[in-house]
Amino acid sequence: MAIMALLIVSGVALIIQYRGMSARLEVVTNLHSAKLMVESIVRNSNRVSEENISSQIQKLSEYPGFGEVEVVDVESEELGSSAEKRVFRVVLRDKRVSREEEFYVYRYDPYAK
Repeated sequence: MAIMALLIVSGVALIIQYRGMSARLEVVTNLHSAKLMVESIVRNSNRVSEENISSQIQKLSEYPGFGEVEVVDVESEELGSSAEKRVFRVVLRDKRVSREEEFYVYRYDPYAK
C-alpha cells in the first residue's frame, strides 16, 4: 500500500512538472513563430516602403495565434548610403509572461528608391 501511495505521489509530481514545462515551451514557440513571421514580412514584401513594412509588423497581434504577442518597437536604418540595404530592429513581447525578444532582420531590395 505504501508503495502504491509513493508511486501515485511521484506520478502527480511528474504531471505537474510536465505541465509547467509545456507552458514554457508554448511561450517560446509562440515568440519564435512570431519572429519567423516578422522575418517573412520584412524579407518577402515586394517593392513596398519602409512605413508599409513597419505597419504590417505592427498588425502582428491581429494574425491568428499571435494575440498574446505585442510589437514593442520597430526601427529601420539604411546600411551605408544605399537605400537597397536596410536593417530592421524589432522588439516583441509575450504579454502572458512579459518576456521580450529583440532581433534584427536584414532586407535587400534591389528595386528600392
